[in-house]
Amino acid sequence: MPRGPVAAAAVVLAAAVLAAPAAQAAPERSGAGAAVTGAAVTDAAGRSYTATTITGNVRTTLRFTFKGGQELSRTDLDRIGARLGLGKGSLRATPGRTVRTGAAERPSATLRCDKNPSWSNANGTLAARFNCHHSTINWGFKISARVQSVITGNVHESGVSWWRNGRRMPKNAGHVVGGSYHFHGTLKPVRHADHVQFQDYMTFRVSIGGRPGTGSLTWAADVTAKK
Repeated sequence: MPRGPVAAAAVVLAAAVLAAPAAQAAPERSGAGAAVTGAAVTDAAGRSYTATTITGNVRTTLRFTFKGGQELSRTDLDRIGARLGLGKGSLRATPGRTVRTGAAERPSATLRCDKNPSWSNANGTLAARFNCHHSTINWGFKISARVQSVITGNVHESGVSWWRNGRRMPKNAGHVVGGSYHFHGTLKPVRHADHVQFQDYMTFRVSIGGRPGTGSLTWAADVTAKK
């Protein structure tokens, strides 16, 4: 993970793959108290597996569920994890129906005017820039090639939800596009010293080893804009 003036960002990238197709559920919540708009993937009866990684201020949670079938062996889980860029032993069986992710308990990152930091992990890359001249934050997100390789249809993006100084702001428009799309948008107005939390939620069909399912990807960031 890149480190620099904004490497302390509380960025959350959460991916859930191979979840059984099902109806929509209640929104998830970030650790900063901002709710992810758009429905989470719910599970039919099946076995669920998760992997959570925290590197500095970055937390990544991967979850998938198979409907029926035998429980995956340690070898199976490590094979899937390797395909998705996860460390050996990261994926573990877990109970429950939903995944809740949150930012680590860290200070908000400083997003300096006209700087272009980015954060990458196995799930994708998030970039953000405070354009103080126009009072905006421009953001972009690209799903990683490894996650793209298991997506079998369009990605349904809910559109970024965001909060400025704790107040909810109008969300960005969502998209229904291919997995290789470079998601992007603008948050405005954002001015010097504003505390901004923003996050997105995506769902898509997947297939791994011939097993079809539904996946989801959630990312979130917590920054303070500075000139």
